[in-house]
Amino acid sequence: MKSGARIKKFKNYISARMDHLPLWAEFTLFLAVILILLTLVLSITIYKREQNRTVTSQTLALRSLLNLKMTNLEGYLDSLASFAILPVYDSTFYQALQSSADLPENTIDNIRSTVRTYFYSRSDLLSYHVDMVEHGIMVGRDYGQERVYVSPSPDNKEHPLDSRHNYAVLPSDHAKALFRYIHSIIRIEDRKVVALTDFEVNLSGISYLSSETAIPEEVISLYNSDGDLLYTNADDTLREAIAGATAKENLSMLSIPASRETPVYYDANGTRYLLTTVSSNDHMLYLSSLVPMSVILSQIQATRIFAILIGLLFLIFAVAAAYILIHYLSAPLSELVEIMERFGRGELIKKKLGRSRESTELSRSFYRMTEKINTLVQENYAAELNEKNARLAALEAQINPHFIYNTLQAIGSEALVNDQPGIYDMLTALAANLRYSIKAPNVISLKDELTYVENYILLQKIRMREKLTVEQDIDTSTLNISVPKLCIQTMIENSIIHGIGGERMFIKILLSVIRKQDHIVIEVRDNGTGIEANGLNNIRNSFRSQTLTDSNKSIGLTNLYNRLRLLFGDKADIKIDSRTGEDSFTTVILTLPLADEIKEDHV
Repeated sequence: MKSGARIKKFKNYISARMDHLPLWAEFTLFLAVILILLTLVLSITIYKREQNRTVTSQTLALRSLLNLKMTNLEGYLDSLASFAILPVYDSTFYQALQSSADLPENTIDNIRSTVRTYFYSRSDLLSYHVDMVEHGIMVGRDYGQERVYVSPSPDNKEHPLDSRHNYAVLPSDHAKALFRYIHSIIRIEDRKVVALTDFEVNLSGISYLSSETAIPEEVISLYNSDGDLLYTNADDTLREAIAGATAKENLSMLSIPASRETPVYYDANGTRYLLTTVSSNDHMLYLSSLVPMSVILSQIQATRIFAILIGLLFLIFAVAAAYILIHYLSAPLSELVEIMERFGRGELIKKKLGRSRESTELSRSFYRMTEKINTLVQENYAAELNEKNARLAALEAQINPHFIYNTLQAIGSEALVNDQPGIYDMLTALAANLRYSIKAPNVISLKDELTYVENYILLQKIRMREKLTVEQDIDTSTLNISVPKLCIQTMIENSIIHGIGGERMFIKILLSVIRKQDHIVIEVRDNGTGIEANGLNNIRNSFRSQTLTDSNKSIGLTNLYNRLRLLFGDKADIKIDSRTGEDSFTTVILTLPLADEIKEDHV
């Protein structure tokens, strides 16, 4: 018993000391935990830096080798360019290419012989053609054929030549071809293209691409300026992933500045590769290198495992320590929150909260605050009224941007398509509506609201033309009755937006206003596509559930419903009914009290 008493006395002493201990002293312990976490972060950062150094060094080495390969490849392309313009140096051939007169048979035979000579002059050719543009004929030889043929030029020929270089490197459909090379031959006097040389080359000219790699696992790929894949030494699995990328995706991947220091990665088939790219000096070709990151990081594998283990140990310790300390420090505040919640339900509980000087003072301040609550009731009530007025202004402000956007879009379309004076009418109606929506009070006469609706319908009919028909049946005795601003426009806009869809390309809207005893009833009915039962229930439920912060939901009718609640309370209501199918329709009925029923504090 004595031992238990001593422990209790010691706990009371510690508790009393903690009540006077500054909060900064308690946070000192927490800071120690933060320092441990910082140590962990620093360890990870050092490892990451070492990894980045390895990757950067490997990238520089790969880029250097790729540049050497690109230099050899540019030399090969230069030889192809020289070969492509051989007809220019044959005076007879060149003269025939420039001539627009019909060629005699012996001249065509000479051209066929020359083309045969060109074809056999290189060992890397699979096909060779000369498209004589001026004569509409093509002379050439394809792979596997034994003779040179003469045929009409293709009607659907496409020659996407680079304007600066007059040649293009394109993919080939031939399985044994590396790429297809097209070069233009021009007439010097007027720079007109008189012929196109078009030939395919095999892989023998670039065998060094796959044979001279820095790492055995390195994958080399060749692309043209459009991002089309010309060659890759990848295995079948990776080749499928590389070939499946679009030209646009390839260009985005290949057009990485050589000066970029951040490593670039390429993910395929669950494997991450280090991507290195270089381009030719004239940007007509790209070379890329893919090296598995597992190969690059294998040299620091042991360091990574050790760093991960140490990091996990520190992390577990730090999280546990932080949880204990934060739970310990926040316990008084949590208890104070519970007391405040019970106070909100009408229970006044006074309990001393200790553990630190700040916690003790906070509890005292809270209890002093509760004694002054009753004096603030009227101020809170006034603040609530101001908040409702602000919500009303926000609700009204949400309508205008959507309407303005659609209207301006219609005006722009009218201007671009028709260029007609009718635009003036649209601008006039729009200006009137803008003045109305901005300057008009929250509650206006039905006559003013109908004028605004007529302008709105005018704008919509200019955009939709015969697709929109609106008929009105207005009780003239209701024209001077006050209604909320934009109420009818919202209902008609809802019909226009949601009534047309699917096969329903036209919509007819009937607007009616009648007086029933001490209420005014405004009904908007359309013959649109209608609303499914589930959608109709969702709309009805949203009237009472949606708030101003529900930015991802439709705000049209729900906006109007909230405005009615702020202005009229329970004396106003919106009802919506709809049916789909052959006789589809949607009806929205707005019931409003007469003007003397409006709450003065909301107007």
